[in-house]
Amino acid sequence: MIKKMPDREPEPPGTYFDNINKVKLFLNVILILFAFLACYAEDIYLFYRPPQPGQTALMTVRSQTAFDFDQQKVFGSLRNAAIARHIPIYVYDPDRVAAAREKLAAFSDEVLQDRSKGTAGRADLVRYVKGEFGVRISWEDATRLLRYPDLKHLLSGLLAIQNTISQSKIVEDAQPLHDKMTVQVLYPKPVGTSILPVAEITTLEKARQNLQKRVQEVFFEVDPHILDPILQILAKTLQPNLYYNQKDNSRGIEDITQQFPSKILPYRPGDVLVPFLKVMDDMDVPLLKTSQEAEKKEMYGQIPLNLFVICFSVLLYNVLLSTLFSPCWHGEPPYQLFIFVLILTIFLAKVSLLFTALPVYIIPFTLLPLLLAVLHRERISITMATILGALLISLFSGRDLGIFLFLTFGGLVALLTSFEIRRRSQILVSSLAVGITNAVVIVLLFAVSHSTLSTLLGELRPLLSYMGWGFVGGLAAGLLVLLFLPLMELSRHYTSPFELAKFSDLQQPLLVELLTKAPGTYQHVMSVGHYAYVLGEAIGANSLLLRVGAYYHDIGKIENPEFFVENLFGKKSPHDALPPRESAKIIMEHVKSGKKIAREAGLPEVVVDFIPQHHGTRLIEFFYDKALKENPEGKVNEKDFRYSGPKPQSVEAAIIMIVDGVEATSRTMEEPTREKIENMIYHIIMNRLTDGQFDECNLSTREIATIVTVLVRAMEASFHTRVEYPWQHQESAEKKSKEKQVENKENIQQVPA
Repeated sequence: MIKKMPDREPEPPGTYFDNINKVKLFLNVILILFAFLACYAEDIYLFYRPPQPGQTALMTVRSQTAFDFDQQKVFGSLRNAAIARHIPIYVYDPDRVAAAREKLAAFSDEVLQDRSKGTAGRADLVRYVKGEFGVRISWEDATRLLRYPDLKHLLSGLLAIQNTISQSKIVEDAQPLHDKMTVQVLYPKPVGTSILPVAEITTLEKARQNLQKRVQEVFFEVDPHILDPILQILAKTLQPNLYYNQKDNSRGIEDITQQFPSKILPYRPGDVLVPFLKVMDDMDVPLLKTSQEAEKKEMYGQIPLNLFVICFSVLLYNVLLSTLFSPCWHGEPPYQLFIFVLILTIFLAKVSLLFTALPVYIIPFTLLPLLLAVLHRERISITMATILGALLISLFSGRDLGIFLFLTFGGLVALLTSFEIRRRSQILVSSLAVGITNAVVIVLLFAVSHSTLSTLLGELRPLLSYMGWGFVGGLAAGLLVLLFLPLMELSRHYTSPFELAKFSDLQQPLLVELLTKAPGTYQHVMSVGHYAYVLGEAIGANSLLLRVGAYYHDIGKIENPEFFVENLFGKKSPHDALPPRESAKIIMEHVKSGKKIAREAGLPEVVVDFIPQHHGTRLIEFFYDKALKENPEGKVNEKDFRYSGPKPQSVEAAIIMIVDGVEATSRTMEEPTREKIENMIYHIIMNRLTDGQFDECNLSTREIATIVTVLVRAMEASFHTRVEYPWQHQESAEKKSKEKQVENKENIQQVPA
């Protein structure tokens, strides 16, 4: 029973390509805008959020140009103010007070003892005072002191005054207290630290003056010859009880000096000024302002220059791919994929710069060539995309030739090591090679920028750090490819070799169904798959894609297998009872059914494209000729007998078209020879060439010659002969005898009576 076929709804001419061009233009505009904004993201941020102390940096701000930061000029006043605000640190020493008290008590006891000795006591007192206190007193003053009637009361009063004065906060040098409001005093435990006003602090000189004044006020009636020697002794024993903590104060001053240094620091493009999420302080704000001032000097010239470089490089990239390098392709490059991956790479590069404080060498740039090489095989177009990506990223990561070379070398190594990838683990091997390359390139760049070995060794620590981050950046790119690859394959427009390998399994349900419902078609697609794979290897096309595309190119014949000659197996053709136009409609319907079945089965779009393109817009000659014979004088519309296309858009699709026709025609050949096979292949290729089927793909004459040579050799091997077995020889002889008898009988009947 014939299944009714719905009428086709052909797309308006040019709609498919117009949509592609619109998307391509849109993505190019997005790429240009994205790259340009990436160059000035930090400037836009600082313009709308001027840096202020206490603010949290919402992104990492890096230097976009080289400049010198004069710390002395910027931080000199701040450093002086901070030093002025520094609170001096003193340590209270109670042992000094106790020692002075004990010394004065011993002096009082000595005087009272010497008084009882008479003349001998006077000599002892002179010697004791000189030896213990370094004070010289005369014999007369010693005699007056020892003869003073109320000596005990006098000494007791003087000691009380001395003890009161010594309880004050006494320092030896007042210089550290200059212009200070408070001091920090460290008391022994459990008191701890106290902050005291400077007004409560007195110097040793003032304490001695105060002691003399108090003694004279209290003992004004006492003979000065008696008081003066004792005052000298009291002054000697009065010592400062607060001493300047040189270690802690020096550390505090050093901290201030480090906080507000006075060096001239050179900043290179790409150096971190303020890291992400840092709370800005008094140092960060002037640094950012200095950077902005340095960039403003070049900004008005840099903005139009950068915009021109971005626009020109993107335009040149598109022009070179569509004109100069087009003969080298095996098909139209997927511009959407290329530009999308460029945008993705630029986005990830900018994110890694904005939200980390790591060096620019951490950028996972080789995501671009690795991802493109896995999803697409055109080396020239991927190389161009790699160079373009390196140029665009270098514009916002430092505008430095060294960065451009670093990205380019890593990208080219990724490209060279990625075309033989057949397993996902090999992506990590390629990224490992990129990481090693990154480290080597960093060493070379450092060696070029440092004129002598000694200066290079002086930068050994940052060099090793940069090498490590460059290595990590190469590995990170491989991990990102493994992350993004499954996400991109969800669209079915982009297919990796891993996905194709899955659909090349002959146990796929769709292929099993084809074998069950249309065994003749199954054998046909298997043969086409073999020949297509061989041709792909010979001319450098995607052989795995060719094999998978060949397996599914006739999958639509599952719907009505009995209407295709390879599935009749000697049965009567149902087309004998149908008008030619209806037969052609049924035949052409397998293309539409095939696309529907393939998409429902989840086949990638690049495989689905083989279903309509392997027929292109070819004419179904058998039914067209039949229609002409049935209507010798009537008009037959040729469009009713042509497939709706599109024509092959890639060399792979053209190969499937050629092999499909060759394999089907080879089934009708009797006693095939090399010459017959070669003539048949030439005829099929020329027929499609003259019909314009290869006008939209880049199938060169050199590739056609290779296709003919390889295909003849492959088919000759398929049609190889063997020695006839005896029973086959007997059957062949009997068949020839019967054919001879029939021929003789026909000749006898033709003889006139």
